[in-house]
Amino acid sequence: MKKALLFISLFASAIVLKAQIDVLYKGSVVTDTIVIYEQSPNEECYIYLTCKNNQSNPINVKVVSNRLYGSEEIEILSVCAVGETCVSGTESRPFDIAANGEKEFDSWVMINEGLAEGTKTMFSFTVQDMNDETNFRTVYVKYIIGTNAINTVDRKNTSLNLYPNPAKNMAQISYELPTANAKNSKIEIRNMLGSVVKVVNINGNSGTQNVDVNNMPNGVYLCSIVCNGKVCQTKKMIVKH
Repeated sequence: MKKALLFISLFASAIVLKAQIDVLYKGSVVTDTIVIYEQSPNEECYIYLTCKNNQSNPINVKVVSNRLYGSEEIEILSVCAVGETCVSGTESRPFDIAANGEKEFDSWVMINEGLAEGTKTMFSFTVQDMNDETNFRTVYVKYIIGTNAINTVDRKNTSLNLYPNPAKNMAQISYELPTANAKNSKIEIRNMLGSVVKVVNINGNSGTQNVDVNNMPNGVYLCSIVCNGKVCQTKKMIVKH
């Protein structure tokens, strides 16, 4: 009888601990795997989740993401609390959540080209209390490549290559565009916050541009060909001095 009561007590305690943090998606507490359909490629894929602190005291947390299975061509570039300093990688910087408060965070997921329809990749996102290892919440997000996600940009016959990558002082960017996209095109380099840090105009439907990266801090960037105001092709660029 005592063992049974002890088990019930421990089980009840575990439930209480588990309920100290919730994760919300589109305003609702996540109780099942989140399934997202995307098209390949899609370099502008974000998911926004909200951490909810159910305690009467503030907590300091971080969010850690892991790929559980699936294609490495679907990769997490950053996990950042909204309004906080963003860094590249699969782990956010620690951030505070007020007592009984909420804090939104986002994950920037890059889906590269060439993935077949039906390709699946599963990620976990764990919100971990920095001061209590027993206080955490994990949710699961599955990305499925499908045709129901509308791709409005014609990327066919568009190529983009970077050399060297990582780049130390100078990056050589080679590109080729269909004739229809050759006008009003440019190369944009963005940091992990999404801010454009360099713009290079394109002349003609193919060529090579040398870009000075000496004044760019070490880190991960996205290099895109923009055709008529739309992103035609994107590659990940690494700067390492």
